[in-house]
Amino acid sequence: MSRAWSWIGTGTVALVVSATGAAPGHAQGPLEFTVGAHVGGSIFTEFLEQRADGGERELVAKTSPTIGGSISLSKWDFSEVRLSADWSGTEIEFQDDSGDDSDDLDEEGLADVNLVLAQLAIVRHIMPRDAAISPYLLLGVNLGMWALDENAGGDIGAEEETQVRWGASTGIGMRFAASPRMGFKVEIDRSTIGNPFDGKSAYRVGGDTFDEPSTLGVLRLLAGLAYTF
Repeated sequence: MSRAWSWIGTGTVALVVSATGAAPGHAQGPLEFTVGAHVGGSIFTEFLEQRADGGERELVAKTSPTIGGSISLSKWDFSEVRLSADWSGTEIEFQDDSGDDSDDLDEEGLADVNLVLAQLAIVRHIMPRDAAISPYLLLGVNLGMWALDENAGGDIGAEEETQVRWGASTGIGMRFAASPRMGFKVEIDRSTIGNPFDGKSAYRVGGDTFDEPSTLGVLRLLAGLAYTF
């Protein structure tokens, strides 16, 4: 089983266990809907590593702005189920990784890539959700859609410009209540998503590749507003 599918399996089991265990010991009330919007940034790990001109270089994506929204459902004081979607737009480039502080193998502007990430997560609050300050943990599964935008004759090739990959996320956050229904939140999570340069119909780049991980890590730093109906 690949690392990506291991993450998905683990995340799915944990989601089911958390969801089925959310009610006992916690007050249940009417079903509440919370809508949110967030902005932030995404930091990506490398797509692959190559040997080139006597050195080594890695294919990476630049740190990207991220915007998105979410809908949460809850009947419990400490738990909610959240569906979110966001967009990150970034650029692929080679960075010299020879270990001698050289930039001879750097190459920018290879292609633009957009990532749309949909996430289904269980959010477990440490304090009641409506407390003045409520820290929380999250665990979720993801569906990521990578879309390549490259000029004709570029260095990146693919049978299909759009790649769909699965993954999972863990994270922590803090919600600050501005009113009984309005809140401000900050969050950091790490998503593990299938590498679009690995697998069926994957993106391809020429060169002597010696390391091509099956998954890509995305660290997201987010801030946003949420309103509960």
